[in-house]
Amino acid sequence: MQKPTLYFFTPDLPRILGGIKQIYRHVDVLNANGFDALVVHRKKGFKVSWFEHNTRVMYEPAPMRKNLDVGVFPEIWGPKINGWGKEIRKVIFNQNAYYTWMSQPLKGPFNPPYLNPQVMATIVVSEDNRQFLKCMFPRMPIYRINYSINPRLYYPEPKKRQICVMLRKNIEDVKQVLHILRLHRALEGWKVVLIDKFSEAQTAAVMRESAIFLNFGSPEGFGLPPAEAMAAGCIVIGYDGHAGREFMDQGRADVVPFGDILRFIQTTRSVIWQWEVNPAKFAARLETARRSIHEDYSQERERESIVGCWNEILAIAQEKQQRTPDAAAA
Repeated sequence: MQKPTLYFFTPDLPRILGGIKQIYRHVDVLNANGFDALVVHRKKGFKVSWFEHNTRVMYEPAPMRKNLDVGVFPEIWGPKINGWGKEIRKVIFNQNAYYTWMSQPLKGPFNPPYLNPQVMATIVVSEDNRQFLKCMFPRMPIYRINYSINPRLYYPEPKKRQICVMLRKNIEDVKQVLHILRLHRALEGWKVVLIDKFSEAQTAAVMRESAIFLNFGSPEGFGLPPAEAMAAGCIVIGYDGHAGREFMDQGRADVVPFGDILRFIQTTRSVIWQWEVNPAKFAARLETARRSIHEDYSQERERESIVGCWNEILAIAQEKQQRTPDAAAA
């Protein structure tokens, strides 16, 4: 029996983007567990250099064998996924269900790939996103995998009076919160580090020494930055991005309703004051948060979820192919 190759078509984006790293990580886990998987970029020679990896990478065209190999496509490609041929098996790796309709125009043909019979399944990265997609496409097999948080990068170090902020999303909210805090002189004696165009190692180093992480990401497929900040021992304040509810609840973070700037400012000022008075007050809460992140998003759970998901997808695909008259005749 021939072994299928899994081709993960990946955007040629040089900027730092967590979803790209996770595609590479996904391919690494598959290859380490007996699957045959590759990252596929369009531009020959393109390289991702902002995180360390030894991932198998190739460039288009991918030599996909009909009715055997699998093309894995990001959700942001939308209807373009349909253009890969009727005999090409497909899976959508949807790392943010709230981007599902990003490439679908309001006018013209309505052809979401999730209704394409050649799309065997969709993979998501949080329970929130699984439920969101299941509501839209109830017949689509949807598998949730776990991300992992690297314990060799994200762990606490002695904390400084330092606040770190990631600038990838909702920059206008970032400006409002930081400028108003400055206006109120709430940041006196504190250093604010704006994480922008940092490598993964540089980002982790900043988080390890920062007392507070302000999170502005929403809506999310999962929400890696706040999870990584919690693993690094930061007090996390901000939006849960919907998907982040699974690890930011139960008092493990100070959640602010999306867009509530005044609540964001009030919460941050309160935490700064409490930390200045008695940093040890946060110790138990931060340890609980750190431990839960490393337990719930361990590399072993990631491995189990990825391997289990693909074993099921390929088994179902093989069963369907055996039931197809053309396949039996071949």
